Amino acid sequence: MGYNIYLKSSRKWIDVGNHTSNTWRFWEVIKVYNENTDEDETGLQALHGMKGKDVALILEDAVGEVRKLMRSEDDIKLTRFDAENGYGSALSAFLFMVEIMIACKNHPKKTLFVHT
Repeated sequence: MGYNIYLKSSRKWIDVGNHTSNTWRFWEVIKVYNENTDEDETGLQALHGMKGKDVALILEDAVGEVRKLMRSEDDIKLTRFDAENGYGSALSAFLFMVEIMIACKNHPKKTLFVHT
C-alpha cells in the first residue's frame, strides 16, 4: 500500500508520484490545522483537497521541521523514521515530500489529491 499523489484542475490531472506508506512515521512531521475539527492533523492525507499554493507553504514548513530534526539527531539519516520492514526510508520519503512541494509550487491553483 502507498500514497498516490495527484494535482487536478477542471481539465487536467497531473501524476506527482507515489511512495510507500510504510514510512508513515516520517509523514507525521507534516502538521495541518483542520478547521472542521479544530485539531491538527498529520500526514499526507491531511493535505487532500487543498490548493497547491497552500500545500507548498505547509511542506516548506515541514522541510524546516525535518532540518531541525536532522540538526538535533546524532544520526543525520533519521533512521528512526525508516520502515521497520525495510520498504521505505526517511530519505526517500523526504525526497518525495520535496517533489510534491515543487509540483505544488509549479501548479498553485490545482487541487491536491491523496489516495492510499
